[in-house]
Amino acid sequence: MTALCLAAALAFFGLSDARGAAPEAPQPALKLTAEVVGRRYCAGDRLNILQLTLRLRYQNAGGRKLIVYRGKNFFYQTRIRGASGSAPSRPYEVVVTNSRYNDAQAEEVHGRRPGSAFATLPPGGTFETTIVVGVAVSPGGLERPANSVAPGEHTLQIIASSWYESRKLAEELRGRWQAAGLLWIDPVATQQLKFTAGDDAPAAACR
Repeated sequence: MTALCLAAALAFFGLSDARGAAPEAPQPALKLTAEVVGRRYCAGDRLNILQLTLRLRYQNAGGRKLIVYRGKNFFYQTRIRGASGSAPSRPYEVVVTNSRYNDAQAEEVHGRRPGSAFATLPPGGTFETTIVVGVAVSPGGLERPANSVAPGEHTLQIIASSWYESRKLAEELRGRWQAAGLLWIDPVATQQLKFTAGDDAPAAACR
């Protein structure tokens, strides 16, 4: 299920005008941006972990209402690359699949209308949430273990799932809820976000 939710991110749709014809109807589009709002270091088993608190902001950038999942079961992928001109002599990419999945309590995603697990966004409407991304940082001057970054400048991108149930159910709900808006089910991606990883002393052991 994780692999299904974390498919390749879609390009955003924009508005386009046909030359010599009437403007086309605005296409549905969901935009995702990220901002670092907190950072701390903690001590892992062998590596220090940089914990970045990110504020994710979803915006309806299209021309019709969107219904967007915002419940407990959230899957996302973190892609980290060494920034141009950073310390590593060879480019590399770290890709980590993450989840915030809670099956202890069932949430209603099958109703006749969108429930509390969904946000209905008018054109221009937004909602926000926060996540904590852990980045393993290898000590400077030592060989970089897999799935870790060297100290220096990097870029981070989040690819977030918008649906975790079956595609068949999504299509059924799209038809059922069409009077309230379009159910968005495709992954969305942020732009590259710059951050710096250093050799800072950890505040405490990671939990």
